[in-house]
Amino acid sequence: MIAADKHGLTPMTPRSTVGSALADAICVSRENVRQGGPYLALRDIRPQSSFGFRHSDLIRISGIRFSGFAAILILVAILAISGCAAPSARIPFPAQPIERSQRGWFYDVHGKGHADFGLLPDESGKLDVVAYDDDHSGRFNRRYRLSDYANDDVPHLILLLDSIPFDAFMQRYHAGRLAWFDTPQKLIPPFPSMTELIYTRVLHAPPLPGMIDQYYDPETGQVQNDVLKRALSGYEEPWERRLHYHASMFESGLAYIDPRPWLGAELERARVTFNDSPDRITLVYFSSASCILSRYGATGLDELVDGVERLCLRLFYERQGAIKISILADHGHNLMASKNISLADPLKAAGFRVTDRINGPDDVVLEINGLVTYAAVRTWRPEKVAASLAVLPQIELAMYLDGERVIVRSSRGSAAVECKNRRVRYVPLDADVLNYSSVVDALKTAGKADADGFASDNDWFAATLDHQFPDAPRRVWDAFHGTAVHPPEVMLTLKDGFCAGLPEYEKYIKMASTHGGLNQLNSATAIMSMTGRVKGPLKSKQVLSVLEPGFEPAVRK
Repeated sequence: MIAADKHGLTPMTPRSTVGSALADAICVSRENVRQGGPYLALRDIRPQSSFGFRHSDLIRISGIRFSGFAAILILVAILAISGCAAPSARIPFPAQPIERSQRGWFYDVHGKGHADFGLLPDESGKLDVVAYDDDHSGRFNRRYRLSDYANDDVPHLILLLDSIPFDAFMQRYHAGRLAWFDTPQKLIPPFPSMTELIYTRVLHAPPLPGMIDQYYDPETGQVQNDVLKRALSGYEEPWERRLHYHASMFESGLAYIDPRPWLGAELERARVTFNDSPDRITLVYFSSASCILSRYGATGLDELVDGVERLCLRLFYERQGAIKISILADHGHNLMASKNISLADPLKAAGFRVTDRINGPDDVVLEINGLVTYAAVRTWRPEKVAASLAVLPQIELAMYLDGERVIVRSSRGSAAVECKNRRVRYVPLDADVLNYSSVVDALKTAGKADADGFASDNDWFAATLDHQFPDAPRRVWDAFHGTAVHPPEVMLTLKDGFCAGLPEYEKYIKMASTHGGLNQLNSATAIMSMTGRVKGPLKSKQVLSVLEPGFEPAVRK
């Protein structure tokens, strides 16, 4: 029997396996729970401490040697298995209506066996009237129209969801879900289709240092690990500081392991945050939305829609409908399982050395994160790296900067994206990689592209909104020019059905859907509102100016 150390944990050697680390830590955490020890302070899941000391200390004293991201996943698994579950609070509203028909949606809020609250259609059939049976007579004695409230006279809750595929969401809306909103519109994000980059743009925050949290800084020659920084120190990125609520990164890790209770908890947190907000406009972000779609795919989307409906209905009930709600997401999701592939192996086969610091022309550093369809390579030889990877059957596109143009490669050949006076053009070199030839011809025929093929952002956006690669020229160009402070030399997208991510992730999370790439499935998401202001498709950077003209989110923390 090995004696426990001063922290109450069994010492482990560097040769200890992850399995034994989990087992030892689980035993310790259960003992803490039985004894009413410091573990109980984690009931509200703060990232500063667990088991009475810092998470970084737990990782250090465990003796395990692995990446920072794996450390977080293992720690999250320890806490989840040992009883560190989601907060138990849930939205106080019935999960199902007594009746949902053309007459309206009817609910027994007080459990008296009959409908005491309803959402009724207006003359056009749109759900617009909230009704109350206060005396339990079986008749509604109070009614309020949602549309009677002016936008500027009532609070506005803006729900920032994560990972909503546009077409699948539209199917649910047309089936009658969330029927008090105006028709959803398509929303196209910047590329890569990654949450932090997109909500940085939505919330008008300054650009992040890297495309992902674990990025290579060429100035220092080191890989910066903001995953650990965010998860263990409570650091918030600039876009997060503009929100009234978001889960911590550590909580988000718990949610990926067990998303259903965390979705319920975040819905109630959103309600409480909104009710406590001192501002007319309240911004709330749900990481659990991504968690439940990633884990359960289309079924997860259904559960998310159910939960958002309950949140809206409870707020209508509490406030006699005197509220405006808007909903949007960051990016799409492909709703299919993906096979994780190695990028290191083909790079090694091409003569490169995969390392964590670039000291010579054959050195490369991989920038990969979760199990997503975007990945990147830091290199002094981007053309050779892109050529080596573009031929792989799992790779959709490989992009790199060549002088004043961005080269987009596939297994079929290459094309270029160029920019002049804020107008962009797409030029096939030896292949029409993006299948844009008909788009370019149409722009020229309509007089929207000049003699050299340059067209405005608005014209490219309108012409390619429903294309396989929506708004690709501008999104690809911006990815190398300002989306992040340190853009990688080579950016990759993978075909749907494949991903390139940290293999440690697969030990704890089975992904049923993912995102990251340039194509329609990965990119296009939805925006919908009760304000009447969203009248057409948008880019992420346009969202706030449309929902709330003149509004700039304050830095709250």
